Amino acid sequence: MNRTGSTDIRMVFFRPVVLGLLFFSFGLGGCATQQDVSVLQRQIWDARRELDKTKAQFAELEKAMDEKLEAEGQPLRRNQAAVGAQLDRIELEFGRLNGQLEEAAAMNERNGVRISEVQQRQMESMLEIRKTVEDLQRGQSLMASYLGLQELVVTSSAGSQREKKADKAKSGAVEVKTASKPPSTDAEGLYDRAFQLFRGGKFEAARAEFSSYLERYPKTDLADNAQFWLGECYYSEKSYRQAIGAYEKTIKEYPKSDKVSSALLKQGMAFLELGDKTAGKILLKKVVKGYPQSNQAKIARNKLARIK
Repeated sequence: MNRTGSTDIRMVFFRPVVLGLLFFSFGLGGCATQQDVSVLQRQIWDARRELDKTKAQFAELEKAMDEKLEAEGQPLRRNQAAVGAQLDRIELEFGRLNGQLEEAAAMNERNGVRISEVQQRQMESMLEIRKTVEDLQRGQSLMASYLGLQELVVTSSAGSQREKKADKAKSGAVEVKTASKPPSTDAEGLYDRAFQLFRGGKFEAARAEFSSYLERYPKTDLADNAQFWLGECYYSEKSYRQAIGAYEKTIKEYPKSDKVSSALLKQGMAFLELGDKTAGKILLKKVVKGYPQSNQAKIARNKLARIK
């Protein structure tokens, strides 16, 4: 694995969509109350804690990667400035959002002005942000796979939704309802339970929950994610044939999903684990050809370079 390749793997989970750790569960419409603003503020604090957790876990994986590369005789020269810039950008975005909320609260206090425009932007970006968070998770998972550290379970804001909802329940906060909304609370709850089980290393239970989600909510915006994570459960259990089948369903049933390139990559890796280098190489080359500028392609190139 070359120096650039190691940096690429580590940079998988720093995507262009900044502030990927925030989830906002507020609806649109209605006049925002001081309580609404307080709950939004608390979510920012929660997200900041989540960012700290992600930084800590990244440092742990980074150290493991350094040790592995040095053991293989390849000195590591990372681009620390690039990583730092990404983290700084996230910190700046936290500050910007804090400013927006403070301004909205002040306006609301003065004359009861609605802040639905701020809420609208939050709602429109919610699903995109959720997918970005899972790209973070996938990047860490791929790094852990390379290191052989499957026990390093990735932390994600997706799994913390239950805790945030519990906090809201304790505070008495009420969500504003709207006609334009993300998947239902039941769907989100089931998905988040599955993800929580996955990140806790309870892969069999997570599989059951992801399967249940797909049976009950096959048309939601998170169905493709659920199908992909079903494959990840199998892969983590070293049930590579079942994982290949689950990834194949992701590719066939959700051809426009942003999970397709990752599903192809993990299919190739699963075939390699089964000792089928021919099939593995074909799939890895397909990733490189079909998604040449993607992080998945960079990882595939590194894998191909290591196949003898």
